[in-house]
Amino acid sequence: MFFWSQKAACTSLFHFLAENVDVPPENKRYFHLNSQSYKQCLPAIRRQGYRSVILARHPVTRSISAYLNKFCLYRGKILRQRKDLEPFAQELHDLHCARRGITAPHDQANTMSFLEFLDNVASLHAARPKTELPVNGHWETQVPAFLLKQGLRYDDVVHVEALEAELGSLATRLDMRYRPRRMNRTTLAEKRHQGPLVDVPARDVAAHDFGYENFITDETLTRIEALYAVDFRTFGYPLRPAL
Repeated sequence: MFFWSQKAACTSLFHFLAENVDVPPENKRYFHLNSQSYKQCLPAIRRQGYRSVILARHPVTRSISAYLNKFCLYRGKILRQRKDLEPFAQELHDLHCARRGITAPHDQANTMSFLEFLDNVASLHAARPKTELPVNGHWETQVPAFLLKQGLRYDDVVHVEALEAELGSLATRLDMRYRPRRMNRTTLAEKRHQGPLVDVPARDVAAHDFGYENFITDETLTRIEALYAVDFRTFGYPLRPAL
């Protein structure tokens, strides 16, 4: 049983799974529509002895990637306006505007900085009436903390940072086919801007040659650690990622 999270190599996982069924799905949307919830999977693990596997990514690079990919630059297109965002990103944009009193016509400009993004995600996490109610998967934790208390454990953790080696090894042990390939990766500049970009409006980020390090500061690390504490604990990642 494979567990996946958005912005944690899920597209690569979907292609891996598709290559191991008789009739491969036409596109990755099949897995979005047909994956089962954790609540349904936990009894199957307990009663039927399924092996549990999760793809895990460092919470810091995952969070930065979500921001860059959904608010700054997507497939080469600079996201300047609210209309350029996907519907779920528009919802976070609208929350940002509401929390800061930004009204029309200024609310159409895509101006949320990375620090503000983290604040808004924290607000979403804090506002849910029950811990088991998810927020959008791009900014949700990879591990549902409430199910850990019910005995959820992972037999295998495949780290995105070592995807080819670890997924290849797992495939061999499970007698599954695996063709290494990385898909839907965040585009980063080879020669990077010097200094942080954490306060730059999203629509202006692409004007800089950015990398992950431009969004890693003591302040952002503290916020990400608080947001994704359960992921840090479960996967054992150090706070500062190796880049």
